[in-house]
Amino acid sequence: MTGSQEYEVLSGANSRDSLIEHAKRNGVKWEEHPHEGVNWMRASRAMVRHLNSGKQIDTDDMNPETIKVMLDHYKVIRDHHKKTMVPHVRSAMYKLYSEKGDPSLNPTDLINEAHAHLRENGGRVWAEKVSTLSHLNNQISKLSEKLAKTKSQM
Repeated sequence: MTGSQEYEVLSGANSRDSLIEHAKRNGVKWEEHPHEGVNWMRASRAMVRHLNSGKQIDTDDMNPETIKVMLDHYKVIRDHHKKTMVPHVRSAMYKLYSEKGDPSLNPTDLINEAHAHLRENGGRVWAEKVSTLSHLNNQISKLSEKLAKTKSQM
C-alpha cells in the first residue's frame, strides 16, 4: 500500500491538528511555516514520504471514534482491492484449465494452483497486490484489537 493511500486513511479519520500532532510524535519532520495552509501541505508531503519509506504513524493514542473510522476505511479499500485481484486469479485458473485439457475438471478446483502460478509468473504486479492485501489485513487486525481494548476499558 502506498504512503498516499495510508495518508488518505489517516487524514480522513483525523483533524488536521490531530494528524500533525500524531506525525510529530512519530518523528515526521518538515520545515514548519506560519501560514496554516502551507504548513499543512508540507506536513502532508512529509507524512506521505514517511509512510512510503516503510515507517508507520502510530495510532495508539487515538480515540475509539477515530479508530472506527479508520477501520471502516481500510475495510472498504480491502474489499475494493480484492475485487481487482479476482480477474487475475480467474484468468490464471482458466489458463491452467485449458492447458490441462481435462473436461472433467472444475476450473475453481484449480484456485490454489492459480495462486501458485501467479506467484511464480505474475511478476511485480501480483506481488504488489498480495503485499497490499496483506498490509490491509494487518492494519484491520491491529485497529480491531485496539478498538476492542478501548471498548473493554470503558
